[in-house]
Amino acid sequence: MRLEDVLATVLEQPADSFTDESSSENVLSWTSLRHVTLLIEIENEFGIRFTNAEMTTMRSLGDIRAALERKGVAAA
Repeated sequence: MRLEDVLATVLEQPADSFTDESSSENVLSWTSLRHVTLLIEIENEFGIRFTNAEMTTMRSLGDIRAALERKGVAAA
């Protein structure tokens, strides 16, 4: 599953509507509760764990993609 597919499921929007700039600032359904849900679903989907410090710095799809890449996960 692609990272955008996880976002689409959690945020209830088409996967192709997201860009690396997508965030709670410009996606209305990206609430603080859904942000936590999103990070948990990403952890489960890609078999990784984020630290609390990582979680507080991920504010956009680009931030999440970069965090996954630092963990060796290709998040295309």
